[in-house]
Amino acid sequence: MAKVTLYPSEEVIEVRDDQNLLEALRDRGVYIKSSCGGVASCSDCIIKIRSGEDEVSPPPFEELALLGNVFHITKERLACQTYAQGDITIDISDHDKQKDQARLQSKTSSQHRKNNPAIKVRKKDDVRKIYDERRAKREEKNKASQNEDWVRHWEKNKENAGETDSVPRPKRLGGGQRPKPFTYTKDDDESKD
Repeated sequence: MAKVTLYPSEEVIEVRDDQNLLEALRDRGVYIKSSCGGVASCSDCIIKIRSGEDEVSPPPFEELALLGNVFHITKERLACQTYAQGDITIDISDHDKQKDQARLQSKTSSQHRKNNPAIKVRKKDDVRKIYDERRAKREEKNKASQNEDWVRHWEKNKENAGETDSVPRPKRLGGGQRPKPFTYTKDDDESKD
């Protein structure tokens, strides 16, 4: 059993060797923020080791992938990956339940404000009315466009040109010219040398 002193409260708790700090602190009712549940994928449970750096387990691969190999500089570790092997002092002042709840509340309440113009709540009757107005505008536009000269202009051009047959003529590529035959002489071969 290792003794862990919590800063700033100076509370001392005992931690088993096979229990990580996140589990031990939660068992004692100490709040530590963690989104992933202790699988080292969120980096929310960062704590600082104030004393006894040599009395903790070395960082595993998952922790190194998230935080890097800067423990000796910053003294930051993930609580879910840290096992106490002796007496240590940790800083948990960044884990404040009231601040985290207030931050979460401000995030969720800003999305549901009535003054938020991004969110529009419409009743079924209003939606039907808007749909009918748009459909009426679309039909009016289609009727107006049928009276104009550019609608189906390709058919009008055929009628004007006297092409009334329903089978279109195939397109002629290359300007309608025949390819010239290729001729080969011995002189051409000798001129390359």
